[in-house]
Amino acid sequence: MRATIQRFILPTACFLAGFGVGALGFSGELGSSSEATGPAAAAPTQHEAEDDTVAIMRALPAPVLDAESDAVSAAAAAGTVAADRDTLLARVEELTRGWGRMQAQLVTLQSRVSTLERQPMQANQLGAAGAGGEAGDAARPRTPQEQREALVRAGVDAATAESILWKRSEVELGRLELRDQALREGWLGTDRYRDELLKLNENGVSLRDEIGADAYDRYLYDTGGTNRVRVDSVIAGSAGDQNGLLPGDVIEYYGDQPIFDFRDLRDATSAGSREELVPVQVRRGNQTVEIWLPRGPIGIRMDAARIDPNG
Repeated sequence: MRATIQRFILPTACFLAGFGVGALGFSGELGSSSEATGPAAAAPTQHEAEDDTVAIMRALPAPVLDAESDAVSAAAAAGTVAADRDTLLARVEELTRGWGRMQAQLVTLQSRVSTLERQPMQANQLGAAGAGGEAGDAARPRTPQEQREALVRAGVDAATAESILWKRSEVELGRLELRDQALREGWLGTDRYRDELLKLNENGVSLRDEIGADAYDRYLYDTGGTNRVRVDSVIAGSAGDQNGLLPGDVIEYYGDQPIFDFRDLRDATSAGSREELVPVQVRRGNQTVEIWLPRGPIGIRMDAARIDPNG
């Protein structure tokens, strides 16, 4: 009986001991696996995740962002340079046009200054010599009587001189009255004022037309005015330069039109057909020279002159 129990207990004890050892080993492996695959191993800490993100951003996007930034900066710089260039070119063009206008205005001012400089000198000289009473030595007429006498000396009969004087005075007084009325009633400078002034001027007397070109020439000279246009200088390559016009030449006729002032010459060159050849009579020293010019700008700078028609 004892032997039978021993035969049963010993194998059972060995089985239970082996089973316990196996269970302990299995539970150890299960615990290790759980530690490796559990929440702590599957999910890294927040600090570790942030470090990984920063490392990735530093490794990849940074070069791409730098390239895009360089491209944007280069494009902006190119746009700035183009804008500055366009601004400078526009400014240069504006200054060039302004310089051209200044040159044209300077020529006009030089002509006016030259005329103004001569007139006081001529008046003083004529006034000093006017005591002799000879024709051509009278001072500029200022009173109605002096104006009548100047017209008579120019070859106009006394009755015609009186008629011209009254007509001119009537127009001048009418202009003064018109301006005074327009100023008082507040329509000075309006279309109404310009229209009425135009009508008034239509009734004006052209002294040149009334007494003729020859008498008008003598009248200008006798009263101390300028009656000729002198060439001050010639523009290189101009029609005047190419056809032999010289500084100092006095222009007496343009075609069949006598020239007494700048306006006469301007109107003559602007009339007719452009480029038609026109004979121009000039006085060069003691000689009379004929020069053919194409109608249009002559290309000269002008000066006012006072020349004795009889000399």
